[in-house]
Amino acid sequence: MQIQPEAQKCLEILKQYQHIVLAMHVNPDGDAIGSALGLAWFLRETLGKNVCIYNESPFPRHFSFLPLPCPYVSNIAEIPFSASFPDLLVVMLDAGELHRFGDSFAQYVQGKKSLCIDHHVGNNTIATEYNWVDHTMAATGQMAAQIVYAETDKTVAEAAKALYVALSSDTGNFSFGNTSLACIECLAKLMETPLAIAPLREALDNTWSVQKLHFWGKLLSMVQFSVNNQLASVAVPQKLFAEFGATKEDLEGFVEQMRKVQGVRMTLLLREEIKNGSSFIKISMRSSGDDDVRSILAQFNGGGHKNAAGAGVQGSLETVYAMVYPHIVTALQQ
Repeated sequence: MQIQPEAQKCLEILKQYQHIVLAMHVNPDGDAIGSALGLAWFLRETLGKNVCIYNESPFPRHFSFLPLPCPYVSNIAEIPFSASFPDLLVVMLDAGELHRFGDSFAQYVQGKKSLCIDHHVGNNTIATEYNWVDHTMAATGQMAAQIVYAETDKTVAEAAKALYVALSSDTGNFSFGNTSLACIECLAKLMETPLAIAPLREALDNTWSVQKLHFWGKLLSMVQFSVNNQLASVAVPQKLFAEFGATKEDLEGFVEQMRKVQGVRMTLLLREEIKNGSSFIKISMRSSGDDDVRSILAQFNGGGHKNAAGAGVQGSLETVYAMVYPHIVTALQQ
């Protein structure tokens, strides 16, 4: 596996600090979780660093099969390293805009040494020490793996498991268009650990609850098709979660499932949250090929990749759908 000079640069910076906080975007996906855990295991076991993982969201239940190598905290005040430590570094993973790390993070990171590692388009170079931003990388986990292998030829098993989850999550289990030769070479390197993929796939794929099964059954009946069946969409009111005993984690993967319908080019999922008494809508979109959903959601301060993007907009399900829909129609008619 060819190691990029940027990975070597990040490694050199990490070696300069003894206390390291790894942060990732709120509602972390498999790439964010896998990158953070993979780096945390490497930093602790190989470099002997003191590490803490911070995320405003609780640790996702469906990744509970991945053991934590260090504290995972969801409250800034619970980060165990004093802000006055001269050897403290904050590493921002899988996002390039400060607001994506949560409401408290921008103030916390202000005045601290920081490093950003991200593969999304539109990064704003938010770190003080170095910003490694490469949207040609299939996943942030691929970048984290390069940092690991810039130091050692063989990583620890738990790091390899986490980095596999990162790669697999952002490539659709190595089936999306971003699955490059370099990505497969990275997977091959992780396999040398050795890495047993079968139990990881079992843990990733076969952990549904009965509530989730019934919840998805309801969601499937709610899917709407428009623009000559090129758009599949579903709007999920908050009350529906309570009705089925489901959580927002149970929505994971549904926006991809709608793409399985023949002729569908884009999918749209709107999820309602209630914040401070007002409706707030989380938007997720997926596409394939040349259909660019990131450019659509960039108009709503969203971000992501060409074929997978998200955003958050204040308003009701109906009003937000009415705002986004014309942009989707224009994109599909081009």
